[in-house]
Amino acid sequence: MQMIISLTNLMWKDNEHIMENNPHLNILVQMAQIDGESDETELELIRQIGKSENLSDDDIDKIIDTTNHDGGIPSIENLSEKDKLELMTNLILVMKIDGIIHKNEMQFCLDMIDKIGYDQDAFYELVSSTTNDIQSDKDIQVIRDKAKTLLG
Repeated sequence: MQMIISLTNLMWKDNEHIMENNPHLNILVQMAQIDGESDETELELIRQIGKSENLSDDDIDKIIDTTNHDGGIPSIENLSEKDKLELMTNLILVMKIDGIIHKNEMQFCLDMIDKIGYDQDAFYELVSSTTNDIQSDKDIQVIRDKAKTLLG
């Protein structure tokens, strides 16, 4: 019995370590969950982002499976300015990837804008001036470039 408890605690600590070291992905998953549904296109984009951060499929799945938006936004104080800009860009991509901007998703982004210290007007300009129907890498790059200009 003691061994089972120890293994469970070890697995929980491993998940906690993965979550603490990847606030970016945790925040993106919270965004995907905020409207009550995790759209498959949102989760696929999050998986691609996780892979670009050199996370294994198992680690990405652990983050997706254990993230709960009720748990609050993790600390972003250790993120560089470049990482914060990338986070906001990715939040906008996740918000727009399914073609629908939900009110809760917009509020989540505004909360992150406040937490990071970016200008809300610049954020609104970014959201309103980019496509809601992300179909290609070109669409993604346009959003990244505009985010650098408006938020950076």
